[in-house]
Amino acid sequence: MRLKHLIWILWLASVAARCDHPNPPGPEARPGELLKLRGTLGADVDCRTFHSEDGRIFSLDTNLRGYPNGTRVCIFGTVADASQCMTTPMLDVQTVKAWSSCP
Repeated sequence: MRLKHLIWILWLASVAARCDHPNPPGPEARPGELLKLRGTLGADVDCRTFHSEDGRIFSLDTNLRGYPNGTRVCIFGTVADASQCMTTPMLDVQTVKAWSSCP
C-alpha cells in the first residue's frame, strides 16, 4: 500500500514539474534594443532591479532614489552591452513614468 502512495506522489511531482509557468519570461533582450516596459522596482545586492510584467528581470544603471521597492512604473531604456551588476541584462534608463503611461 505504501509503495502505491509513493508511486502516486512521484507521478504527481513529475506532472507538476512539466506544467508551463503561468507567466513565461518574455523574449531575451538584445544589447542596444530600446524597451518600454511595465513592472515593479526591486533591490539587489549591488544594483537596483526591475521585474517586468512579462517575467524578465533587469538591473538598472541608476538607483532611482525616491521610488521605494515595490513601486510599479513604466520604464523606457536601452539594453546595455555590459553590466557590472549580478543581475543581467542591464537597462540604461532613459525615462521613468507612471504605470498607466505604458500601453
